[in-house]
Amino acid sequence: MTTTSIAHLKLNPLAYIRIACGLLYVPHILFKLNGMSASAAFFAKAGFQPPMFFLILGLIMETVCAIGLTFNILTKWIGLASAGVLLVATYATLATKGFGWLWNLGGIEYLLLWVGLSLMLAINAWQEEYAEFGRVSLLFPKRR
Repeated sequence: MTTTSIAHLKLNPLAYIRIACGLLYVPHILFKLNGMSASAAFFAKAGFQPPMFFLILGLIMETVCAIGLTFNILTKWIGLASAGVLLVATYATLATKGFGWLWNLGGIEYLLLWVGLSLMLAINAWQEEYAEFGRVSLLFPKRR
């Protein structure tokens, strides 16, 4: 590629992070769906009562986050929702397993990274909206 052809590419690294954060929800959703009784038992052990209600709520929220982040729909709000979902997951992990940091040993390191990325995506979406429209709106901004 020549320098001029590279200059014409409009690659936004945050778009790749946003898509990855959205797609990372898919295995979590599938895991819960494929083991509903075990997932409900985990929710009960974490103290969420009634566990099936919270399992379904978690599935709904994870699906909304997966779709919103992957397809850049209301990222300013979905990024905040994603951070909230993952903070609840962090709490549940701590409540059931105790403190552990390393993700590969059941720790919270991965979850907290995902929380931070979700927050940064939300902040960036708010900043981009303000930069483009000179204000922020509740849902979808309109041009003046």
